[in-house]
Amino acid sequence: MKFVLLFFSILLILSGCSPNQVKKQPEIDKSQILKARDHFTEGMFKELEGENEKALVEYYDALLYDSTSFTIFNRIAQNHILLGRFESALIYLNKSNKISPDNIETHRLMATCFYRLKKDNDAISHLENILKIDPFDEDSRNMLILLYRKSQNYLGLAEQYENIMNIYGDDENLVRKTSAIYLKNGDNESAKILFLKYLESDSTNSSMWYSLARLHELDGEIDMAIDGYLKSYKYSISINESVERLHVLYKQKNQWQDILSLFAPVVSKDSANYSARLAIAEANYYLENKELAKNTLLELKKIKRLQWPVFNLLGRIEFEDKNYSLAKKYYQKLIELDVNSRIGWLFLGFIYSDMDSLEIAANHYQTALEQLPDDPYILSFYGLTLNRLGKDQEAIDQLEKALELDKDNINALVTLGLTLNKVDRKKEAIKPLKKAISLDPDNINAYTTLGMIYDELKYYTASDSLYEIALAIFPDNDLLLNNYAYSLADRDIRLQFALEMSKRAMEIQPDNGAYLDTIGWIYYRLKQFNIALDYIKQSMDNREDSPIVIEHLGDVYFELGDHSNAKLYWKKAIELDPDNENLKTRINSK
Repeated sequence: MKFVLLFFSILLILSGCSPNQVKKQPEIDKSQILKARDHFTEGMFKELEGENEKALVEYYDALLYDSTSFTIFNRIAQNHILLGRFESALIYLNKSNKISPDNIETHRLMATCFYRLKKDNDAISHLENILKIDPFDEDSRNMLILLYRKSQNYLGLAEQYENIMNIYGDDENLVRKTSAIYLKNGDNESAKILFLKYLESDSTNSSMWYSLARLHELDGEIDMAIDGYLKSYKYSISINESVERLHVLYKQKNQWQDILSLFAPVVSKDSANYSARLAIAEANYYLENKELAKNTLLELKKIKRLQWPVFNLLGRIEFEDKNYSLAKKYYQKLIELDVNSRIGWLFLGFIYSDMDSLEIAANHYQTALEQLPDDPYILSFYGLTLNRLGKDQEAIDQLEKALELDKDNINALVTLGLTLNKVDRKKEAIKPLKKAISLDPDNINAYTTLGMIYDELKYYTASDSLYEIALAIFPDNDLLLNNYAYSLADRDIRLQFALEMSKRAMEIQPDNGAYLDTIGWIYYRLKQFNIALDYIKQSMDNREDSPIVIEHLGDVYFELGDHSNAKLYWKKAIELDPDNENLKTRINSK
């Protein structure tokens, strides 16, 4: 039977009817065709018997009578390949390829030769040509995939996986393999497209929704990530990682009500679910349902597992309610559970500071640093405590250590700026405060301190710019309003604008002595001296003796013609501020 099939194949090939023959060849004498056929047939028989050298002789003879048949060239190449003569095979295959460029067998044999000669890129080129001609040639595709893997051409590999899916339909395993390649190459968008395409045909695949959501989360597309995780959870038969990711993202966005909605069904099905109940307690805490949170936490406290979040939340609730003894108890318990608990050490320090036990707080932070010597947060709050105790150089030392460990520590930057300003190192204070603002544009302490420093250094362009920016963010901050108003009044410019800001600050804090002085000084600049006198006298009644306010009162009396009272108050101002040379000169000249 084999020989019958072979005979008909030979007739088809040599009759010029090959479906792959592309180029029209010149007609050959029929007698030559018959001679070529006879030699070709004999060559095929020899080849089947394993006599490749004899087969080659017959094929060469066939070429003498028909040099236009790519099939003859291919058979010669095939036998050279079987004899291990790959370079020789390529000579004949190149001739075959010129006759019929789209012949799949030619490309297949060329790919084999190049592969055996370790010229993988050339082999890949011919295998790619085969698949352009016949996308369903699985043998060529499998060989191409093998070579892509060998040469680490992962993008080519991904393309082939996609081609397979385009032909045979989506396959989850191939989707994951292909997406892994895209992700390794940083092409998240192509991976997302793959997942979405798969989900069009299998929209209930929980793990695929999770993978898509994870990609959205990595790319910062949080709303889309949440939507994907919700679908993943919806189509899952059990609580899975999607719930954990939803919990994290809801916390990041402060969507506490959504956390309640997420975990309430979980608890209704499993009332003993510790993690879900803890999440609900935390959400209630941030929604200011403190009693609900506290009741849940007290129940969870009885369960001997993962207790530190319970003690932390209970401690915060009691701390905020100023129940310091209970708060201390919870944070001490937290440190017992984990001696390296930064939260426990920090909050115990906050409790002592809130109780005005600053020395105890400082000693506490020292103890904490014995346990956590390189913790920038403990160092920064230790520095803040030292600042409040008036131990300025010690504070600076600790804050600089904190910034060596964490150059972006906002608390350390602001406190360092405050402390440097306090010890009259104002120019040095500018840098950390500016950096704090760049890192945290909502840090009001940095704005107010930096604004005062700019004014004292007479950097008025920088001062005005800073106040304008800060008031755009905090339009109703009384301290910013007052300080900017005073800065303008002191320079005797934009007085009506300064007066408007001062009045707004006064509405917020009508009895603030500094604010009363500011509005009085603005009226002084506006030459409304009687109104100025009233406000500045109120200022003196509402604050400790201030040399500036007392000097202002003397200035008002002088403009009202009461030179006796003017000199009286100026001298009082000098007693409080003996370095005020300008005022001394004025007194002597009047």
